[in-house]
Amino acid sequence: MAQARTLDVAELIEGKKLGRAQISVVLLLCTLMALEGYDMQTLSMAAPAILREWGASRAEFAWVLTAHLFGYMSGAVVLTFLGDRMGRKSIILAGVVIFSLFTFIAGFSTSQLEMFSWRFAAGIGLGGAIPTGIALAAEYMPHKIRATTIGFMFVAYNIGSAAGGFISAYTIGAFGWPSIFFIGGLAAIPMLVVLAAWLPESIRFLVVRGRDPDRVAAIARKVRPEEDFSTVSRFVISEESRINTVTSLLTDGRATVTILLWAAFILSFTGHYVITAWMPTLLSDDGFSIGQATTALGVFQLGGAIGSFIVAVALDRMGIKVVAWTFLLSVPVTIALGLDTAYTLLVFGMLIGANGVLGGQIGLNALCGTIYPTYMRAMGAGWALGLGRIGAIAGPALGGYMMTLGFGRPALLSMAAVFFFLCGLSLFALAVAKRQQDQRDGVQATSIKASGFAH
Repeated sequence: MAQARTLDVAELIEGKKLGRAQISVVLLLCTLMALEGYDMQTLSMAAPAILREWGASRAEFAWVLTAHLFGYMSGAVVLTFLGDRMGRKSIILAGVVIFSLFTFIAGFSTSQLEMFSWRFAAGIGLGGAIPTGIALAAEYMPHKIRATTIGFMFVAYNIGSAAGGFISAYTIGAFGWPSIFFIGGLAAIPMLVVLAAWLPESIRFLVVRGRDPDRVAAIARKVRPEEDFSTVSRFVISEESRINTVTSLLTDGRATVTILLWAAFILSFTGHYVITAWMPTLLSDDGFSIGQATTALGVFQLGGAIGSFIVAVALDRMGIKVVAWTFLLSVPVTIALGLDTAYTLLVFGMLIGANGVLGGQIGLNALCGTIYPTYMRAMGAGWALGLGRIGAIAGPALGGYMMTLGFGRPALLSMAAVFFFLCGLSLFALAVAKRQQDQRDGVQATSIKASGFAH
């Protein structure tokens, strides 16, 4: 009779070739991220047409552009906290239901208040689904490629955002601005069915929380179908088995790292959203057609997809300073986007600039999915992404206010560049703080690189 044994579930993932089940998880989450990327950009794409139809001023409409960001911040703070207690899959599914339903309803808006309300509600779902998806992907990947995997997911996110630009360039003219909201809402229905049927719960989460050993065994067999688990009497994991609290991110020596991470997110999102919220309108003001303006933003998102993967791979290999340098190098390119140039040169600049601006942002997103342990990973990612929306709210508001004062594209893009510069400095400080934290905890630098916990 075979002797019963205990199995650390990390052994199913670390140091082994990716299995079909792991690849399936990533592909499902990538599809979801593409849909979420589309949804996040819908109102920015529709804004020029809505402003003309409703006769609203830019200053009046600026607060509407921030609605989904307020919602995202709320969902990221609350739903991800529940994701570390209830499980990843349930929060992801709930998020999809919320954002798809209210995205569809937004197409029926007849006033700024209605649009704000529906976009706020949709943002709650996005705030729960995106960070929890980051946590789930990280928990099915070996440490050494976690950042790369998260970066790959945000490539899909940026492809979805880029698709929104190209789709809206056609559909707004042919069917009116509500069409892009209807497309986003209806596209989520088949996605929800597929996720409910095929997306597994995190095996690491189940073991950390000591839940449902039969379910853990079933997932283990799917992850490694070639292995025999008949003699396994108990599944364990060499991580802290604790329950997260609202103070977990600021205790046990994590306060400095967490605060610097939040600062970097806020600064990055401020500059990022000055561009994505107002660039179509700024270009329209400068004489470009709505189609040209939305296409330029679509190219910007496409460039971000390229930069996302490059930065994430470099993060796994070289650490936090790669992301810091990415933001610093994006400063002169962002300033150049404010210059009066031919449309072809402008579009090329949008493509190049996005490699740094959006590539750096996705590097940050990947970072927040790698520096926290399982019991608080969803909350760690959620709070960083959620509080970062303070910058995403401030960016459109600052841009709208500057435009009411008579400032144009050069001034707004120069302001965005300042925020990217400060973000880079925050990340250099974060790299130092993370190294000091690891030294206090007795973690060797070599093992950090191998594990993907960027330093």
